[in-house]
Amino acid sequence: MSVLVCDNISGFSRKSEYVRNFSYNFLENKIYAITGRNNAGQKNLLDLISGRIPTSEGVVYLDGYKLINGINITNRICYIDRDADFPSHLRIVEVFKLMATVYPEWDTFYAYELLTYFEIKHRTMVGKLSPSQKSILIGILNLASRADITILNMPLEDADIKDRYDFFKFLYDHHDKYPRTFIINTSFIDEIDYLVDNLIILDRGKLIVRLKISETKQSFRYLTGKTEVLKSLITGVKVIGVEERGKMLTVCIRQKLSKDEIRKYQKYLIKISDVPIQNIVIYLITLREIKGSLL
Repeated sequence: MSVLVCDNISGFSRKSEYVRNFSYNFLENKIYAITGRNNAGQKNLLDLISGRIPTSEGVVYLDGYKLINGINITNRICYIDRDADFPSHLRIVEVFKLMATVYPEWDTFYAYELLTYFEIKHRTMVGKLSPSQKSILIGILNLASRADITILNMPLEDADIKDRYDFFKFLYDHHDKYPRTFIINTSFIDEIDYLVDNLIILDRGKLIVRLKISETKQSFRYLTGKTEVLKSLITGVKVIGVEERGKMLTVCIRQKLSKDEIRKYQKYLIKISDVPIQNIVIYLITLREIKGSLL
């Protein structure tokens, strides 16, 4: 069992409040994605829920026990940040040995398998790695830890799109074989929507929306067509986003359509598989700014 409970946690310094009244239950064996605008508090939240920094208010529990300064939970939560500062003279093989001393389920064979796939030599010194190679290494360390709760901050953001795609495919397969909880801060939600169970949207340190990925594309639909025709069709419908180009209009609506409504809008509906979640995130944040309150 590995349930991480955040009970109304906040984090603030003298100058700012970076996480505000965050409450959420991260259940075992689920994959969560956290997203929002840049510097919306995502990294600060990861620091708080991993026990890396103490909460200013509220409590984080791991399986019912308070998470205080990482005591007795180091080997159950793996959070190696993208800016992890390993000594530059350490070789990758030595980093692997260090990981094995911390995480009892550490999988050396798997780590080497991924290293080989991404064509990184195991005797390379950390300081000699390119930004892309280092981001891949950080991803490998998190995956191979096999910790009960694995936290990734902007994984492989410095790598090219092909390597990022391959890494997330490895994550998907590895989670299927060794189920555990993943919490991923990402700006590439549309690249990983196939593996994520729940989406958390932050803005200015506050949770504004929580969504189940499996239901999101049903709850938010896109319609596109000639402006004058579409405007007459959507009267009374909750529109959260609008894009107008020339005489064509695209709108994002927030409601689950009935069979009759699907038939009504059939000519204008964009296929569910083509619905971009990243745009939905942008619309929801924008809508919150306009309303000045929680959705």
